[in-house]
Amino acid sequence: MEQFYFNGDIYTVDDSRPRAEAVAVRDDKIIAVGSKDECESALGRDCEQVDLNGRALLPGFIDTHLHPLMLAYFETNVDLRDATTIEELQAMIGAAARKATGDAWVVGLQFDEQNLDSPRFPTRRELDAACSDRPVMIVKHDGHSVFANSAAIETAAVTASTPDPDGGVIEREPDGYPAGAFLEEASLLIKDRVPLPDVQVFIKGARSSFTRLASHGITSAGAVMQAGEEGPAGADGAFELAIMQMLLEHIPVNLYGLLIASDLEQLTSARQTPLHNDEVGAGHRIGGIKIFADGTFGSCTAFMDEPFADRPDTRGFLTHDVEEIYRRMVLAHTAGFQVAIHAIGDAGNRTCVELYDRLLSEYPISEHRHRLEHASQLNAEIIEDIARIGLVVSSQPQFIHSEKGWLEKRIGTERLKWTYPYRSLLEAGARVAGASDGPIESTDVLHSIECCVTREGFVPEQCVTAEQAVRMFTIGAAYAQFEDSVKGSITPGKRADLVVLIRNPVSVAPSEIRNIRVEKTICGGETIYDRGEE
Repeated sequence: MEQFYFNGDIYTVDDSRPRAEAVAVRDDKIIAVGSKDECESALGRDCEQVDLNGRALLPGFIDTHLHPLMLAYFETNVDLRDATTIEELQAMIGAAARKATGDAWVVGLQFDEQNLDSPRFPTRRELDAACSDRPVMIVKHDGHSVFANSAAIETAAVTASTPDPDGGVIEREPDGYPAGAFLEEASLLIKDRVPLPDVQVFIKGARSSFTRLASHGITSAGAVMQAGEEGPAGADGAFELAIMQMLLEHIPVNLYGLLIASDLEQLTSARQTPLHNDEVGAGHRIGGIKIFADGTFGSCTAFMDEPFADRPDTRGFLTHDVEEIYRRMVLAHTAGFQVAIHAIGDAGNRTCVELYDRLLSEYPISEHRHRLEHASQLNAEIIEDIARIGLVVSSQPQFIHSEKGWLEKRIGTERLKWTYPYRSLLEAGARVAGASDGPIESTDVLHSIECCVTREGFVPEQCVTAEQAVRMFTIGAAYAQFEDSVKGSITPGKRADLVVLIRNPVSVAPSEIRNIRVEKTICGGETIYDRGEE
C-alpha cells in the first residue's frame, strides 16, 4: 500500500525539516518527506493520492500515561462528574440501584467533591439513604479514594477495630466505625470486594474507549497495568494482564506497558505475552515498572513539605516505605526496565529525585530515561535536579483544567507558582511528555495542548508555546517511551503514525486549539479512525 499526502499544512515536528509540501508512505513506514516532486518520485504510479485540501498533517499523538482497563470499566458504570449536590449524587446512585440485578454492586465513578456546592466527602449514611439493600462504592475522580455505604463496609468486613493499613486512612465516626471514606491503600479494603465484571462488559467498554482514543488522534499509549493485586483496581487487577491479552484485537493503538509490580518475575513474565514485542516500533511493548510514592491533592494525600493550607492537620504521606520504593527501583533498573514513579507533592518529588540520584550513583546507566509521573508540585531546586539527572516528567495538562478552581485554597498562593511548572521544566532542559491519566482526565489531546498554552488562566507564567505543547504529545512522548527513533515526528524511516486535523494547533489562536477536529488517524499506515465514516 502506497499513499501520497499533499496540499496541506504538513507540520513534521522534525527540526531538520519542520514543514513539508508532501509525505510519501509505503505500507507502515514514511519513505519520503519534502517537496511534492520528491515524494511522488519515491512512489509508484498506482499510489493512493491523499489531497489534504488545506488540512493539517501531524505525527500521531502519544499519550504516555493512561489506564486501559479502567478506561473500559468506566464506560460501563455510573458517571458522577456532573453531581453538584449530595442530593443529585443520591439520585444518580438510587437510579442505578433500581436497574441493578442479582448481587451486583452499584459503582459510581468520576466523583469530585469539589464540584459540590459545599465540597466534602459523602458519608456512608448519605449513601445508605440512596441505596441500602446492596453495596455501593463511589470512586473519587483521582482514583485514590473511595466512598462506601454500610452494605459495602459490612461486605468488606471492616469494623471499628479494623486498623488503618500502611499507606492508607479510614475516616471514622466518633465511635471508630468507618464513616464511609477510604483513602489511598485503605480504598483496597472496599475495591477488593467488588465482583469482577463479565469479560463481555470489558469487551464492550474496550471497543468504545479505544475508538475514542483513535478519535483523539492517538496512535500510541503508555498503558499502566497491574501485574498483581496492588494498584487502583485492587484484587481484580491481578487479572488485568490476562484480560488485556483478550482485548488486544479491539485495541487499534500501540501500547507501551508500565506495570504496577513488586517483583522482577512479574515484569519478565509479562514480556513473554502478546503484550510485548522485542523490536521497537513493531507493536506492543512492556517497558517498565510503575511505583506509587504518594497520593493526590484532591484527597490531601500528596506528600508535601508543608501542611495543606485548608487542612493544616496533614501534609500527606508516602504510600510506600522509602526503602521499599528503592528496592523496586533497583530490581527494575538493574534488569533493564524503565522506572516510573507516581509523585504529586513537593516532598514526594524530592524523595523520588533523591532516590534516583542514589540509584544512578550505585548503578550508573547513561540512557535510563527514568520518569516522574505527574510531578505536580516542584520547586527550583527539584527542577534543576530533574534536568541534571536526566529524568523524564510525564505530566497531565488537564489536571490544570480540573484543579484550577480549588487548588489555591488547598496549597496556598506561594506554592501555586510551582504547580505543573511546564515552562520552568523546559527552560531548565528537562524532558516533558504529555499524558491524560485516562480515565481520570479526558484523553482529548487537543484540549490538553490548549491547557499547556493557556493554562486556562492558572499561573500563566508557566504557559508554553503551542509548538512546545505539540512536542510533549509527539517527539517528547516518544522519547519517554524509548521510541523517538521510530515515532514522534514525520521523518523518513519512521512509522506512518499520522493524524489529519482540520487546522494546525500551532497556527490558530490558543483558545481555539481544543475545538480543532480530528479528521483521520493513521497508525502504522492503517486508518484507525475516519470522521467521515462516523
